[in-house]
Amino acid sequence: MSESLLNTLYGLSGVIGAGIVLLIVFFINWRIGKKKHLFDERYQQQTNRAKARSWDAMIVIYMIAWVIVIIFDGISFSFFLLTALLVLHNMTAAITNMYFLNKE
Repeated sequence: MSESLLNTLYGLSGVIGAGIVLLIVFFINWRIGKKKHLFDERYQQQTNRAKARSWDAMIVIYMIAWVIVIIFDGISFSFFLLTALLVLHNMTAAITNMYFLNKE
């Protein structure tokens, strides 16, 4: 195996390992919180507001990153990847907004 392939495999194993650790911590935290009744209506409202502000911030961050990529990298793969992420981000926001508006 080449050194480049090994580095790629190490990187992917790190991402997969981090995902597994993340899931384990999430489920442990969820069980502890459920036993202590931490997930009430107030918690849900605060979490939803935080997520909404996070979405707003991410739109600004994507736009800034988009400009930086155009300046330093030009129109290349990273530009199209960032554009696809921005479009998917906005599409999911629109779809979830429509879903919850129709649900009420």
